[in-house]
Amino acid sequence: MKLVWLLYQQRQRSSLEPLQRKSPFSPKMTMFLVEVAKWLVSSAVVVAFCARSSTLFRPSMVMGALFFMSVSPFIGVLLESKEALQRQYHYHYVRLSGVRDDEVWQRLLKIHYAVSLLRLLPIWLPPSIGLMMMFGITGASFVWFGHTMLLLLYVTSHIVRGSTFRAIGAFSAFFFRMASFAIGYVVLAAIVPLLQLSRQAVRMYGLSLSYLVYMDGYVAHWQQLFYERMTSWREGWLFSSTTLSFIGAGFALLALICFSFTRASHSDKTAYMLYSWHQRVIESLKIRSTNNAILYKDLCLLTRQARELTKPPWSLFLPGEWFLVAGANLALLPIVHNGSIILFLFMFEMYIVMTGTLRAITDVFRDIFQFESEMERLTVFRLLSPPPLVPLIEAKWTLLERLGVYPCMTAVGLLLLEYIGLLGMRGGLWAAMGAVVMMPVYSLVVKRILRTDYEVFCLVLASGEQAALTSPRDYAGYMVIAAGNHSFHRLLIYITVFSSLLSAFFMLLKGWSWACYSVLFVLMLYLVLWNSSQYARRT
Repeated sequence: MKLVWLLYQQRQRSSLEPLQRKSPFSPKMTMFLVEVAKWLVSSAVVVAFCARSSTLFRPSMVMGALFFMSVSPFIGVLLESKEALQRQYHYHYVRLSGVRDDEVWQRLLKIHYAVSLLRLLPIWLPPSIGLMMMFGITGASFVWFGHTMLLLLYVTSHIVRGSTFRAIGAFSAFFFRMASFAIGYVVLAAIVPLLQLSRQAVRMYGLSLSYLVYMDGYVAHWQQLFYERMTSWREGWLFSSTTLSFIGAGFALLALICFSFTRASHSDKTAYMLYSWHQRVIESLKIRSTNNAILYKDLCLLTRQARELTKPPWSLFLPGEWFLVAGANLALLPIVHNGSIILFLFMFEMYIVMTGTLRAITDVFRDIFQFESEMERLTVFRLLSPPPLVPLIEAKWTLLERLGVYPCMTAVGLLLLEYIGLLGMRGGLWAAMGAVVMMPVYSLVVKRILRTDYEVFCLVLASGEQAALTSPRDYAGYMVIAAGNHSFHRLLIYITVFSSLLSAFFMLLKGWSWACYSVLFVLMLYLVLWNSSQYARRT
């Protein structure tokens, strides 16, 4: 803290140096008077705005204006270039201390953010206090939400600047995830009002012709409800202080997790550095790789490829499927009160998110998990008699299972935070029970994801073809084999979605019958995944 305070004073003196030359006061007195003037002007603007807002503006406009005033000063902090920060804090001198470059850079980023908070305190604190005074706990939640969002943006901006992937790749990943979030919300926002009207009609008339007449007459009402859900600001989830608090907590947690991914540079000089997430996986598997040469080879590939990720690290922790179900939950969960339904929804969504996270990892490390490195060595595998196919797939299972633990835990944990924010602790407990039930599914999902690429590789290996294939996915019959392998799984997902909607619309299931439905879903899912994971014994 002392270092932060000293750097803060140094920044203030350097910024006031032109004024000091014309000032008749001492440097300390000049800096004091300037700070007092900032506080007085900022406070006067906020007080005047709040005093006149009740007669001139709507409450939502006042809230938005104060929120913007409290977060806008930090936009300049987010846009500061890396080169400017390195010159300002003498990075190239400090890095000679012998500590790793990445650790020095992360320490400087922490100091710079703390110094910026102090420097901009007279600008952002009065609007924040005004927001809390006028709107109480909701205003405080907005302040917390805004500053945790800024912290996350600060961290991610420096991840992009210090990584090997291009900024356009990070932007496209962010854009498509936001699009998935919007699609999930819009689709469920359209379904939920119709669902509520249908359940009301079933209670009144049962499943009869009167039900159809009632629903036909309320189509216009459903359109109005959908419009209100899409345009409502004051009564929606957005103004829930609990929701904002938990979303802010999720932003803060994600910022802390992603901060370890910041790098000082992506030049060749620092290319030897690995993210701690990859380092832990490699260290945990070093001993086991001594008994499996293929696992050792894959670890070496991981060590090389992890240094130069082609996608932002957060895209592995938060795949598009997570944003899709998160957006859907915002429209759906506020009307759910049955604990058994919450249990079923979380288990189903956890499975979708887990599958999407593991698929994102296999797409990034294609040489390892899509058997591209093995396709380059087909001749070597054909010279071996018999080919080591079982050790091969066991090495892939082991590595993907270890590599996917942290991303899956992060995605599921943030999903659980969303449930707590929208449903409270009671809903969070039901969701946590679902997470415990679904934990054993993880290893089965790992095996199912690798199945098609492995079987196509075995087929090409046994065929003796000399065609130049860089990946099993270039094989002519890949899509046919994939469709056959995933047919039961897709059928289960489609039947689950259709039967859930049917049961909800026509109230075919009530109360604890949803718990029986959840048990049936889990049993069928385990059965399908277990059948999909037995392929290694048949090769």
